[in-house]
Order: sequence, then structure tokens, then C-alpha cells
Amino acid sequence: MLKRTRYRLADKVVDPAQCTILSDGNLLKVELRAMQVLLCLINHAGEPVSRDMLLDEVWSGGEVSDNAINRIIGILRNQLGDNAKSPEFIKTLPKVGYVLIAPITLVKEVTKHEKFATEVIAGAELEVEESKRLVFKRSLFATLYQHAGKMSILMAGLLSLLLFSVYQISHNESSESPQYIKTELKRLTYLDGQELSPMLSSDGKYLTFAKRKLGEKNWRVGLMTLGNRKTYFLDDPFDSQSYPAFSPDGSKIAYLSFNRGGGCQINVVEVSEGEFGEISKITDCKSIIRSTSIAWHPSGKSIYYTDEDHQKEFLSEKMIFSIDITGKNKKQLSQPYSIGGGDYSISLSPNGRYLAVVRDVHWYKVQIMLLSLETGNWQKLFPLELALHSVAWSGDSESIIYRGKGNHLMRYNIELGEHIQITNILQPILSPISNPNGDIVAVLGKLFDGEIRKLNDSFDEPRDSSLFVNSKPVDKHYITSNGSDSRPSVSLDGKKLAFVSTRTGESQIWLKSQDGTERQLTYFKDINFIRHISFSGDGTKILGRNNHQAFIYDLTTNTVHFIDIQGEHELFNVAWGPDKKTIIASFDILGRSSLRLVDIKSGQISDVLAEEVEFGQFSNTGQLYFIKRAKDGLWTIENGETKLIHKDFNVMLDMSWTIVDQFVYNLAYREGRIDIDRIDLNTGEHVIMKFADAPLAQAIAVDREGSIYLGDYNESNTNIIKLDY
Repeated sequence: MLKRTRYRLADKVVDPAQCTILSDGNLLKVELRAMQVLLCLINHAGEPVSRDMLLDEVWSGGEVSDNAINRIIGILRNQLGDNAKSPEFIKTLPKVGYVLIAPITLVKEVTKHEKFATEVIAGAELEVEESKRLVFKRSLFATLYQHAGKMSILMAGLLSLLLFSVYQISHNESSESPQYIKTELKRLTYLDGQELSPMLSSDGKYLTFAKRKLGEKNWRVGLMTLGNRKTYFLDDPFDSQSYPAFSPDGSKIAYLSFNRGGGCQINVVEVSEGEFGEISKITDCKSIIRSTSIAWHPSGKSIYYTDEDHQKEFLSEKMIFSIDITGKNKKQLSQPYSIGGGDYSISLSPNGRYLAVVRDVHWYKVQIMLLSLETGNWQKLFPLELALHSVAWSGDSESIIYRGKGNHLMRYNIELGEHIQITNILQPILSPISNPNGDIVAVLGKLFDGEIRKLNDSFDEPRDSSLFVNSKPVDKHYITSNGSDSRPSVSLDGKKLAFVSTRTGESQIWLKSQDGTERQLTYFKDINFIRHISFSGDGTKILGRNNHQAFIYDLTTNTVHFIDIQGEHELFNVAWGPDKKTIIASFDILGRSSLRLVDIKSGQISDVLAEEVEFGQFSNTGQLYFIKRAKDGLWTIENGETKLIHKDFNVMLDMSWTIVDQFVYNLAYREGRIDIDRIDLNTGEHVIMKFADAPLAQAIAVDREGSIYLGDYNESNTNIIKLDY
């Protein structure tokens, strides 16, 4: 069950995620904007909150009258049972603002009565019943988007899009025996390279999409006339453009445009007779996200889009906004508080009444939501185990189209709650997107093929400089198959290499021995989202994480032992501990991450070693090194105090760094390239290996002899198809 942050104000329980206040057994629904104001007051409890602060934090700097603010304060006082003349909760400070004076605590436990009220009356929290599901997953590429301060390789292009489009999806019980609908697929593009984010104009005559050639970093928005296949590409002064969306009348396209050095905005371009016209800016967007989702209001005078809080310099939860195409009247539509990555993808129903919303709720779990644009009410439709890039609508506005099991597209009937499979081909189909008429286009093909490479050069060869270029050829096909092979981990003696492969259809751990033979180790049947695999020091065991369960594979007995970690904690990182009896794990509790020791046999958790930690590893000397969630650098603990030991250090993914003896190796993203950094933990010496033929590496493994193995991804061609069903 997902944890959510709730607050106790005196005898009231405030739940921002549900927009409710529990008072004397009564569950009161609170207006979205009122809850946003209350959350602002809570965040500044005991401090004066001025009108300008409310405008900045709640209305994102928009124009709001004093009467509107007074009305919301009145609503809050009424639902809190407060009195303006003798306040117990919200006190007015004349000519200053407001202050929350009630005692406030973070709710860690609720009474049985409160639990009944919040879960039964308001609707139970999202709960995944693993035993009732068939889970179908293929893992091509994943990153830790929702954690603040971490820049990943996806920043090289539309990488947030890649984050969301490489997963297979698990389904609930209603889709275990799906019906099938015959769907005709018509191929619309035959271009080399990758086409993504497609959309048809309402009259069906034109297709817009984002495109890049294989090996290129920048994307361009294309416009194709389907009758003669004539295609133009937008000439925009920024480096990359994507996420194009036709206006209802087809006369404009809104899109995202960004520079790699900074600068991000949503623009609109005039369209006439299949050609681009004048470009104008609608609004700025947060410069480090480089991804959005855009839907037009039926009037064609405003758009809905997703963005983040510009005041936060790190990655934060995404929210839905609306804004006029003139750049005025910006409004926030998302809930005031959301766990996970927030509301990142939207699709407007053909009748213009609803937004289908993909909400990242927690660590590769999404909830498909329905937002009524008429009432502002939110409705949960169905959860999925992994993330999506987009969803689409059927033409009658009664069903949601999404990517489902086995690379197929599914249709979810909102009224009946039924999932029906609508495609059945061998090639994967990604990112369905609908236009105002419900005409659906999607991406055909997979974005990446994964393989494992071995370097023919090492850091230990004589060098004249701390920066050198590896010009020797890379063993490109050290491990490759018809599936995706990724996440290598090598034993210290270099005799065994473990990796994750989808060659049998599902992600499993495989082993390559010194004689070159490869064999399957695990046969996970349910959740197989495998991360953080690593060998024990003696090379006899493999530690890993399967979904949120830590496990150890014993190579001497060929058995899997799941560690029964005590307590309801969300585990998201595991590594070997300082001895054979423990591992270290990162936990997320009420939105705060911490690093703790876990006893392998009993599952008992130790006290906190370090807080706000993303990843941690022990060296062979028993020294702990870790990366913080919202701060750059490599950190350790000395004499009970946290110490920064290397400032220029950022970790992209869970297996993109490793510690071997006194060296730490890290895949570093610089200027659109991946370098390998090696830092001597004893001397602080920093050596950088660049590549003449730069690999797109996501994981690194190094043995004691200095041999380096990289988990790489190779770009694949994609095309656009139209669905008729």
C-alpha cells in the first residue's frame, strides 16, 4: 500500500492527496484551490504568509483578486470549524496576510475509525494485489526521474519520453482473459530514424511528429501531407522540438522547444496547406525537464500542458496547467500534493469534457486518472505497475487506449471497467495519441536494443594525462541476443558475469561463465522488475532487487532467498553490507529517503546510517560511500558526520557506478556523451576516459583486474501507424 503524507491540525486530519479534512468522524471534501492554500499555510506553519506568497506558491504568479483569496480562507475556516474573531487555526494579520496557529504534526498512524473513514468513505488508497494479476513486462530502459537532483542520460534528447515508453504493463484481474478486437494498422511513415509523439489533424489530411536520425541528439517537429507524403521540418532557433499537438481546426501546432544549455518554452506555430508559418511563444517551461504533454482546449484559444514548479531547481513532481495561447491566464489543475512523479501525460476526450491523466504515483507505478473539466472532480480508473508515455481516447469518448501486455494496445471501457486487447502483432506498439475526433496514431517498433560490451582498454595503462580518449575498438557483441541484455555485474575475479535479459520474454537474471557459456539463473513468475544486481566478495552469491523485494541468488545451491524485510517500508536500492550478514538498503518513508543496514537472515532493519540518500555502497575496507537525493557529490561518513569527498560526481542510474577496491567508477554524462570517471578513494586522483566511438551506456561493471563491461543501448528505427478498429 502506498504511503501518503497527512497532517494532524489539532483534532483534524488533513489529507492533501485526497483533498479531504477528517473532523469528528466526518470526511469533508475540500476545494482543490482551498487545499492548495491550506497546504501553503501548513508549509509555513507559524510564519506569516502574505498575499504575494500565496500568489507565487498557489497561483504560480497569476492574477487573483483579494475577494477570491478571502473566499478561500472563509471556506477553510468553515471546514475547520474556525472563527475569524477568535481563531484556533487560521489567524488574519492585518496588512500582512495569514498565519496557521494550530498545532501541527505529521500523521504516522491513524485510528481504526480514521482509517475506515479515509479508506472507505474517500476511497481506498491505490493497492496492488500481486496475486490477482498477470504481469507482463519487458524492461529496455529505466531511470530515476522522480528523484530530485539527478540528471540522467535522458537529458540528451526527449529522454523523458524514452523513460515512459520502454515498459510492458501489468494488468488487473479483469484483463486476464481479454477479448480481442480486430484492428487494422496502416503505416504512415517509412523514414529512417526515430519518429515519436505523432498526431493527426482533425481532418485527417496531415500528420505531425517529432523525428531524429539515429545517432543524432536533437529532435525536430515534422509536418507531413498524407496525400502526397510531402514533409517539412520546423526551423526553430532552439536545439530540439517535440510533443507537437494540432489545434482543433488544424491551423496551429503547439510544441515543446528547448536548448541543451538552458532554455525551455512551449511555442505555437501557424500551419497552412501543409507548411509551417510564424512561430510565437506561449510560455516558458522548466529548463531541466525537456518533456511535456500538450492538449488543446476545444475552443482553440488555450492549451493544457504539464510542467514542474519553476522555483525548484531539481526535478519535482509534474502538474497540469492551462494557459491561453497568448500566454495569459495560467492556471494549475493538478492536486496540490502528489507522490511520485506527478501528472505527466494528458489526453483530451473528443467531447472536450475530460482529461485522461497518467499519474506517476510511486516508483514505476502509475494510476490512470480522469479529470472532469466541468466539475474539477478526479476519478481513479485503473493502476498499472509501470509507466506509460501516453494514452489516447476512442472516438465516442467512452474508452481509454493504452499500451498493454505483450507490446499490444488495450482499450479500457470507463463505464464497464473492462480491458480489451485491440492489437496482436509481434512488433511493439508505443505511445498511442488521439486527435479531437478520436483518430489514433501510434509508434511502431522499439526504441532501443540492449547489449553488453567489453572494453579493450583499461585505466591502468600508462598515461600522460588525467583525461584520455579510448580509441581502441569495443567488443560490441560480448553479450547479445534477440532480446534486451543489460545491467552487467562481474565477480571480482572476473570469472562470472551476471546480467538481466529478456531473451525468454520476461526479464530474468542470466550468467556468463569464463568459458563463454550463458545460462538462465532465475525464473521469476510475478514481478520481474530487476535492479541493483551485484556479486558478493567471494563471487558465490548475487544480490538484487525484484520490484521492492531484495533477494540473494546462491550459485552454490542454485536457489533464491528473498529477504523478508521487517516493517512496511518502500525499498528502492540494495547493495552488499560491510559483512556477510547484512546488506544496505535505501528506504522511502513518508517521502524521506534513508540508508539502513538489513540483517539478511532476520530482515531486521538497523538505525539510519544516512538520510536523503539515493544510492550507497561499501568499499572493501568497510567504508560507506553514498549519493544524496537532492545534492551533487560523492559522500561518506567520518566520525559520525556526513562528509563530501568529491564534488563533481553525479550518478545517473542504479548500476551506472561501482566501487572496486580503492576505486569508484562512474558513467558521467557530459555534453551529450558518456565518459567513464575513475576516482581513487585514497588519493582523490580523478581520471576521465572518453571514447572515440561513444557508447550509450547505462550500466558499468569492473573486475579486480580493471576489465570494464558496459550495458549499452543501441537506437532502433521507429515508424508511425494509424489504427482503424
